[in-house]
Amino acid sequence: MRKQSSWQGAIFRCTVAIVVVLFAVTGFAASPSGVEAAAACTAGSLIANAPVQGATQALVGSVIFTNVSTSGCTLQGVPTIQILDATGAVLAVSQTNLPPGPGGTTGPITLRSLQLASVFIHWDNFCQSPMPPSPFSLKVTLPGDGSLTVLLISPGTIPPTPPCASPSSPSILSVGPFQPYTIAPAIHDERYFPQTGFRIDNDTIWDYFNRRGGVPTFGFPVSRTFLFQGFQVQFFQRRIVQLAPNGQARLLNVLDPGLMPFNSFNFAAVPPYDAGLVATAPNPTDAAATLAFVQAHAPDTFQGLPVNFYQTFINTVPFIVAFPSGGNSALVPGFDLEMWGIPTSAPTFDPNNHNFVYLRFQRGIMHFDATCTCTQGLLLADYLKSILTGVNLPADLNQEASTSPFYKQYDPGVPNWVRDPSLLPATDLTNAFTPG
Repeated sequence: MRKQSSWQGAIFRCTVAIVVVLFAVTGFAASPSGVEAAAACTAGSLIANAPVQGATQALVGSVIFTNVSTSGCTLQGVPTIQILDATGAVLAVSQTNLPPGPGGTTGPITLRSLQLASVFIHWDNFCQSPMPPSPFSLKVTLPGDGSLTVLLISPGTIPPTPPCASPSSPSILSVGPFQPYTIAPAIHDERYFPQTGFRIDNDTIWDYFNRRGGVPTFGFPVSRTFLFQGFQVQFFQRRIVQLAPNGQARLLNVLDPGLMPFNSFNFAAVPPYDAGLVATAPNPTDAAATLAFVQAHAPDTFQGLPVNFYQTFINTVPFIVAFPSGGNSALVPGFDLEMWGIPTSAPTFDPNNHNFVYLRFQRGIMHFDATCTCTQGLLLADYLKSILTGVNLPADLNQEASTSPFYKQYDPGVPNWVRDPSLLPATDLTNAFTPG
């Protein structure tokens, strides 16, 4: 378990997918209301894996689909599922389509990005001899679209096929229609943000969000509250809030070495972390000296341009927001420092676009755009989410992050949805990025 130091936090990674999970699934309900109609989901917007979770007289479970595109899409009808052996040959298994279960629906299932749907399956009585070569795969063809082929992985104690109950009877794969895969629905109150489909459930995080500037400071929430390396966290577009052992909210230093030390975000070439500069920073317990360090290294002008880095820093948290009922205005600069941390680079032009100037901080990157004479922070927590899920991950960041221990860890087909828990201990990503 790793705690956040004065200059450090933690980063993340993962993948998300269609998951073909063979286990008994319950608790499905109607699709969430208020979601706009969308184009049909395509095979290209879905990925998969297929762990077998249990077997008795048959293999029973669900194919669980995740929309891994950035746009909403719909699923409807019953997919065609074929079972393939190791050579790609189709096994002698016929498909029977099932009606929806009690309370089920045959209507379109609308999925936000990273939202899930399921198809019930039941495979029994496989009597082919000799047994075709394994491993086996499932080829899932969407109605009117392409197909996905995914390996069927069986634990050592689970046979890869159901037992032969009657040699004279056919082997049947029963497949149900698409159904919503539901979790506890979010309460659609003032804490819920329809722009992203997430709610700020935790009272401490909600109070911190409001007292530090709300959406302009944090962006919209882009995750649920979940366990990450032993701490409860919630991702926002710009920042990541962590609950400390004392229950107080704090921010992760997402750009420190060992966390997200990357220098290219969607082809925005940002300055690298400058260890020499950071070594000259005062002790973080000396607030006055630290603020003076920020002012010295976050100039308002650079190469004749009004970059306004210090003004942007010092005006991050308005006094009326931090103290709606009045308070000590001398504390507000400390809140600004809390949001950004210290500068960890000098101001630098984007080598590919001299209209852009960047300044790297511990908890964000300021971006000056000469075309609008405006300065704002990059949506870095969204990029961390992309590293975790593999969704909407720019090619340049994908290359830089590919060797990170957090890369594409998000996997709904494994326990706690963590692909390799040895690299991401004390973490439970279950439904972390599933909108509600």
